[in-house]
Amino acid sequence: MKMLYFIGCDLGTTGTKAGLFDAEGNLLATARQESNLIYGKDGSVVQDPQEMFSSVLETVKQVVAESGVDPKSVGGLALDGQMAGIMGVANDGEPATPYDSWLDFRAAPYAEQMKKKGEELIIRRSGMAPSINHGPKILWWKQEQPAVYQKIAKFTVPSCWVTQKLAGLAGDKTFIDYTYIHFSCFADIKNAKWDEELIELFGLEKEKFPQIVEPWKIVGKLQSPWAEKMGLLPGTPLAAGCGDQAANVLGAGVVDEGIAFDVAGTASCFALNVREYSADVRFKTILFPRSVLADFYYPMAYINGGGMDLEWAKRELFSELATSPRAFAQIDQLVKEKIPEPASIIFIPHLRGRNCPTDPYMRGVFAGFSWDHSREHLFRSILEGIAFEYRYYLKIVRELLPQTEFHQVRVIGGGAKSALWNRIKASVLEIPYAELNRSEFAIWGSALLAAYAAGAVDDLAQKSRQSVEVTKTYFPDDSLSARYRELFPLYLETLQGMGNIFEKFPQLFG
Repeated sequence: MKMLYFIGCDLGTTGTKAGLFDAEGNLLATARQESNLIYGKDGSVVQDPQEMFSSVLETVKQVVAESGVDPKSVGGLALDGQMAGIMGVANDGEPATPYDSWLDFRAAPYAEQMKKKGEELIIRRSGMAPSINHGPKILWWKQEQPAVYQKIAKFTVPSCWVTQKLAGLAGDKTFIDYTYIHFSCFADIKNAKWDEELIELFGLEKEKFPQIVEPWKIVGKLQSPWAEKMGLLPGTPLAAGCGDQAANVLGAGVVDEGIAFDVAGTASCFALNVREYSADVRFKTILFPRSVLADFYYPMAYINGGGMDLEWAKRELFSELATSPRAFAQIDQLVKEKIPEPASIIFIPHLRGRNCPTDPYMRGVFAGFSWDHSREHLFRSILEGIAFEYRYYLKIVRELLPQTEFHQVRVIGGGAKSALWNRIKASVLEIPYAELNRSEFAIWGSALLAAYAAGAVDDLAQKSRQSVEVTKTYFPDDSLSARYRELFPLYLETLQGMGNIFEKFPQLFG
């Protein structure tokens, strides 16, 4: 039987990455291209969809060329991408708007409007509270840009639109897969369909919403002009794909109940794999997305730019190391040598606003530091602050699902390389932290979807489970855990108190 290969491509916030794998998950080649985030003086953060499309063409072309694989043996392609932002598609299938990024806070007033009008109903039906996500953004386009809004046939996400364009699909064929729809505020998440009551409540038109499909659905075939640019054959199957976090979950083998998942990347995400749906109506913090696997959800919350907090600290506190390729490893070593224990400094990690729950005017805080403290103290407090935020998320999920036990956290992303941080998080959460034998998860998750869609993989969960191994486990340190149990209430008090201040004086922190 001929060996088949599959391509996964991740449309991330900071870059587009493609990978070519065999059906067993062995990586043959990768390529990456930096993203072009366009920051406006009005607080906008957008990307050009055509640039995103070109980045997919170019990175896929690179991996095909580098791998030396015969294009005839490439059995399929799937994309994943950023989840909370949105874009409009015109009738001809071309972009009607820029990609309105999840970092763009212009829709904040509409999130507040949605909360006042129907927050509890939205949470129960769609799995999360209004935030800087699809719903408020759609309302922003309708109210602030009505002429543009009229030209929008459908709203979708960039990874689905790129796949749509690769397949040559018109605007009326615009789709979205069900791993994204919790971000819409207009979905019936349990039944994977649009909620007509919510759509009507906010005066929107149902025809603006795309078809909801399964992540492994073959939505089309690669068209000739793009096949030539990518070094592939026309007719290569294109799977619908999924959201980047859903791809990470699948690629990391998180397919069994009781495993938690930490994406220590640009956005610091903490998720837990469960079978039961239980909307967070009380705290309005936890999102309840559908997993790729139809019988699972992965309740999660995230820090809007948690990884960027560390980039800021590297640049501003350790400027002499900032350009070193080993900067974070060197900083970790300095912190371990100088600050082996917590220093009672509380760091609030929401430097760009808080998304879980929605508080767009929240900003970062160092509380409790004095002249006795050093930059190493501050850096350690950043690591601990993100860990404390995760503990808050875990506390809520345990209240929502008291019968579910969590026995392991799998960590991926750039931060997974930090032994110091893994030990801190294991001790704060009091759950073992596991490193895995892969360095690429989202693109493997997408390639695995493509393989399943093409029939090269029979059991998606089993293949996901078999494709990764735990290489190292960090167990909680009892003495550290005891200290962190003392500090956690102080973190919660600081979070609440500073949140009240930022909410009272939003004009000072816009």
